[in-house]
Amino acid sequence: MYSENGFDENWMERLRVRFMDEYKIDDFQILCKWSNDPKIRPYAIPKFSIGIDEPFTPFELMVSAMQNDDKRIYMVCDGEKPIGEFSIDMAFGRRVHETPDTAWISLVIGEENYRGKGVGRWIMTQIERECAQLGAHAIELGVFEYNKAAIRLYESMGYEIIAVIPEFVYFEGTWHADIRMLKRM
Repeated sequence: MYSENGFDENWMERLRVRFMDEYKIDDFQILCKWSNDPKIRPYAIPKFSIGIDEPFTPFELMVSAMQNDDKRIYMVCDGEKPIGEFSIDMAFGRRVHETPDTAWISLVIGEENYRGKGVGRWIMTQIERECAQLGAHAIELGVFEYNKAAIRLYESMGYEIIAVIPEFVYFEGTWHADIRMLKRM
């Protein structure tokens, strides 16, 4: 686990995934903290206008999750400590590759100390396993063009660009593209 002195040598062995099959407000308070974090939000949540974004509330996030039976949410933990999350949606309506066996995914490494340490690759491996168990034959994701580190990770894992949606998201005073990537399993 991360401490003030850094990571111990066994921290990656403690990583685990917890399917959020029961919606608890405590989990959504954590998701809300990450969703409203100005270092995370521009990389995880599209901004479709120039104005100021309203903060999310835990209740809003929980209600949204409860209204989508096709979306599965997973908490990524170091031991018991949540450090990130990912979701898989087998019926996401805005996929470019619209087939019933294509999973739409998203992920967030919420705790800053865990970024740049291989956690994203570990999470993607877990996502691919879970998608296969859900019957997916392909995985699609969207990544904003300014998220160069994520694009490199996805390409290194076999994801290919299948579409570029121009002027999709507003960030740092200008519009940017959404890059759609796909991996066949």
